[in-house]
Amino acid sequence: MFGLRLHHSVGPGHASYFGAAGRCRPWLDYVLNIRTKVIVLLSAVFLVFALVEWCVGEILLLPRFEQIERDNAATAMKRIDAGVTQALDGLQVSANDWGNWADTYRFMQDNNKEYRQENLTALAMKQLHLTALAFIDVDGKYVWSLSLDPETAAPTALDLFVDGALPSDSPWLSNLRDSTSSHALIATNHGVLLCAVAPILDGYGHGPARGLVVMGRLLTGREVALIGAKAQTSVAVTTMRTVGKPTEPFLPNAARAGERTQILADPQTTRVYHVFRDIADQPIMTLRVDVPRTITANARTTVNSAMAFTIGAAVAVLLLTLLALNSAIFAPLAQVTRHASAIGAGDDLTTRLNLQRSDEIGTLAQEFDRMVGKVAESRRQLIDNSFQAGMAEFSRGVMHNIGNAMTPLAVRVAKLKELLQAAPTADVERALAECGQLNTSADRQADLDEFLRLACGELAAIIKAAEADVGMMVRQAGMVQTALSERLPSSHARTVLESVELPAMIHQSLEIVPDQCRELIDIELDRSLQIVGPVWAARTVLRLVIQNLIINAAEAVRAANNGRGTVRFTAAIQSEIGQDRLLLECQDSGCGIEPQNIERVFERGFSTKHGKGNSGIGLHWCATAINALGGRMWASSPGAGQGATLHFIVPIAAPAEAAESEAA
Repeated sequence: MFGLRLHHSVGPGHASYFGAAGRCRPWLDYVLNIRTKVIVLLSAVFLVFALVEWCVGEILLLPRFEQIERDNAATAMKRIDAGVTQALDGLQVSANDWGNWADTYRFMQDNNKEYRQENLTALAMKQLHLTALAFIDVDGKYVWSLSLDPETAAPTALDLFVDGALPSDSPWLSNLRDSTSSHALIATNHGVLLCAVAPILDGYGHGPARGLVVMGRLLTGREVALIGAKAQTSVAVTTMRTVGKPTEPFLPNAARAGERTQILADPQTTRVYHVFRDIADQPIMTLRVDVPRTITANARTTVNSAMAFTIGAAVAVLLLTLLALNSAIFAPLAQVTRHASAIGAGDDLTTRLNLQRSDEIGTLAQEFDRMVGKVAESRRQLIDNSFQAGMAEFSRGVMHNIGNAMTPLAVRVAKLKELLQAAPTADVERALAECGQLNTSADRQADLDEFLRLACGELAAIIKAAEADVGMMVRQAGMVQTALSERLPSSHARTVLESVELPAMIHQSLEIVPDQCRELIDIELDRSLQIVGPVWAARTVLRLVIQNLIINAAEAVRAANNGRGTVRFTAAIQSEIGQDRLLLECQDSGCGIEPQNIERVFERGFSTKHGKGNSGIGLHWCATAINALGGRMWASSPGAGQGATLHFIVPIAAPAEAAESEAA
């Protein structure tokens, strides 16, 4: 509350700073200033040379050799990828040949037996190196299909042909419709199928197409080995999607979106994992290429040998030089370092080094003693100035809040005075005097009685209205008294936590807002205030903060000159580092804030509104009060003339913590 608080007579910030200087600066000085100590320069040269050699080996050479190995492994996987593509292209050529064959064109028209007997046999499929062959008519139905076991060549059930027709979401329907060819990998109940489709044309590449011819080859271990042999690379299947069976992760490590290749290395082998996708662009299998790391092993042996020789020579020279340097430099330097560390770790700035030497280390010790003396004097002044500035800031904020509370009280007193002055007391007194006279006629007496009855009713209404105003003034005076009793006795008292209903607290704050401000705005309470429910917080402080926010919003609405405005409150509970915090937002439809002023609205004395009463204290005090509660406040606005939102977030206590606070 009183600005900067320093818990010790000597600030830890300054002490630790000069403690760090005491540890680092003498080493820099002896390298640059003790020019006669040539051996120090020689030691530094050896150290730098060894470091450069290590950096060249570890940062430049070895990573380049490792990158060469990774590039070789990636190239090997590219050859495997090309081998799979080549296998698919070969299937596509066969499918195109059979699709653009006049006999196939006639077979799709008349389904003749001769074509079946001569061409659709297991021998023909073996010659074409196929394990699946099918013909699809223009309606998407399989006219003929056959699938063979790749090992025994016996017929086997392939789920691709079981339903007798293409499913409604099959990508081949577009090939059937557009008379186009395609090839892809497809997951089946027997594993991954290399598959190609081609339109069935009249033998001259003309249509209309009478369907599709489908050719497939199951990707067995033998097929994978054959692809690897062509690419001169050792390749293995690590993951394969099979219909009806669970599929393991395609990559060994968690994959990012769209990642298809991972390169992993251990001391012996570089492994490249590559994910292949199916006809629906979904992962279907992973192939792995293993490349021995012989290049890196040889390079590391060479680098380690060179480093060992360099380190041995450097150690021998440094051991000899350290003995000579210890008495001339290291011992006095250690004395300076210990003194600087003691100053940094403790609070005593009265001790001095008093090192009597005529060289650079002696000069450093004398300057260090002088700086410690200046730091001690500066800290004493800082403590005095901080206390005085904090007291002034605290007093100004308190007086500002009391002024805000007294303004509506003064307005209500003036209104009560006007109300009482308007009461017909003089007429009632004259009527009562006339009623006491003996010569008053009966008609006149009746008129006087009726007047007195009406006057009594009017006085009763005035008294009732005055009673309401007096009750409001009593509450407002009580708020002022409460603010004084809570704020003035001690700025260091613990904050009292209370259970607060946010809508009720906003209404309490609104009661102490001047009438001229309330007449400018409509208050809207978002449903989130009810959802949040009761919270344990510093009610008296938050009430004054909200009062200032409402007054600020009303002044912004007046400055916008757009008629009556709105002020909307919303709330939420957020969890930060294991503690619940209350986020409250006050949004107005006023004059808004220029982008360059967003960070300045909480500065003391700064205001975006011009006119009487805009002292620039309210928001500054609000931010200071919120910071004192362990929270923070910030502003946002789309721009001038578009309104603004003030946000603040403060910690809220659990009921048990609040009970402890009240007990304290």
